[in-house]
Amino acid sequence: MTTPYNHTDYRFWHPMAHPNDWVEREPLRIVKGDGLYIWDDKGRKMLDGFAGLWCVNVGHNRPEVKAAIAKQMDELAYYQLFDGVSHPMAEALSNRLIQMTQQEDMRRVLYGMGGSDGVETALKVARQYWILQGKPQRTRFISLKNAYHGVHMGGTSVSGLPIYRLNYGPMLEGCTQIESPWQYRNPWNCDDPDTLGKRVAEQLEREILYYGPDTVAAFIAEPVQGAGGVIVPPANFWPLVREICDKYGVLLIADEVVTGFGRSGAMFGSRGWGVNQTSWCLPKHSPPDMCRCLLPC
Repeated sequence: MTTPYNHTDYRFWHPMAHPNDWVEREPLRIVKGDGLYIWDDKGRKMLDGFAGLWCVNVGHNRPEVKAAIAKQMDELAYYQLFDGVSHPMAEALSNRLIQMTQQEDMRRVLYGMGGSDGVETALKVARQYWILQGKPQRTRFISLKNAYHGVHMGGTSVSGLPIYRLNYGPMLEGCTQIESPWQYRNPWNCDDPDTLGKRVAEQLEREILYYGPDTVAAFIAEPVQGAGGVIVPPANFWPLVREICDKYGVLLIADEVVTGFGRSGAMFGSRGWGVNQTSWCLPKHSPPDMCRCLLPC
């Protein structure tokens, strides 16, 4: 498809971008996808290394995917899940997800429209949990610098990329970031992975102690940081984080939007590090009465 487009027809804003950046610039218009490749409106063929936005897991234009979508559209295109309403496909997918995560003892699924919804819901569930536990003062969230957790207010507040925060005024109160376990760039100029993993984990512990464990709701992070630079942490980092969160009763949220469903070598990024989370945000070892929660997006 090579149909020309009039620049004046281009009337939407891009997420997390200054609106004036695109007043005089023509966008990259993607008009077709097939397998691993995409085409723009000028006929250029490109490898879709981004997988759409970390979500086209099996490639574009798959006949079996299109057939499944058409079959479901013939039965029921959409129905909401509020206030006790259900439908068979939501129940079937939930059961399948719980079966896939038996070794992590996940027990519930809560659906959203995207990764930002998943993160926002995880933050809300964490705060709700502590209210139900009689500890409403546990509202603080700790995350990593260079983290990206979506476009909603809560996700933006726990993101660690200043460029995505500067234009939106004060963020959600009680959100702080610690250093990222990045061998290429870190304030200690440390290139030994084990030492770096320990230093960042120790910083997490100091942050918890500084604010007081009884004020911290959760630590949230990506098993592999995506938008911040595809930062793979040292192998000891996540086990140390799990140990610290257990020590102080801090919930651990894994933002698996980028790493879930096999993208990092294991079925889930957290599983690859041998760590269970309290909740997963999808595209742990929690207190025993915590209802473990998958948050697909």
